[in-house]
Amino acid sequence: MNHTPEIRKAIQFAAKKHHGQVRVGKEELPYVTHLFSVALLLAEDEGDDEVVIAGLLHDTIEDTGTREDEIALAFGARVASIVATVTEPKEEVGKPLEWKERKKRYLTQLELGSDEALLVSVADKIDNIESKLESFKHEGPEFLGAWSQPAESYIWYHGAVLNMAKERLPKHPLTKRLAEAHQREQETFL
Repeated sequence: MNHTPEIRKAIQFAAKKHHGQVRVGKEELPYVTHLFSVALLLAEDEGDDEVVIAGLLHDTIEDTGTREDEIALAFGARVASIVATVTEPKEEVGKPLEWKERKKRYLTQLELGSDEALLVSVADKIDNIESKLESFKHEGPEFLGAWSQPAESYIWYHGAVLNMAKERLPKHPLTKRLAEAHQREQETFL
């Protein structure tokens, strides 16, 4: 990953927006570790800087109350569009959506979105699965109690993203890595 002024600005933006948030698990790692991992996955595949920045910011709208126009102003319309595409809708007409409905709507957005947004989502799912497997290895089955849904629900969701990636980006290295992570997820949790 190139340490350009825009990347540095995005790192600082993400760190400020997610300040005080932690990942699920006993270690309580700062949430930004996830954002950095997603960005690094995208950068390892020689993703352009705007895609890497979108990876760093992919949860800002969803988890911090940041608005799409704020991201567009700071990082441009392309970055804002990618981030908006990978932002899970949480409510409709002021009414909270159930977990599965949120995921279905997210998948619809992703299906209609750009390949760059799909790559950000794939990198996100890779890190989520790999982190979950690592935490499970260290913490054991009690780790699963921290999740809001049974393992089968996450496996369905990750599989749906994987199927989309296989269809649209079949030769991409991140598609292969997600397939491997998803296979380990199924072997571990089913």
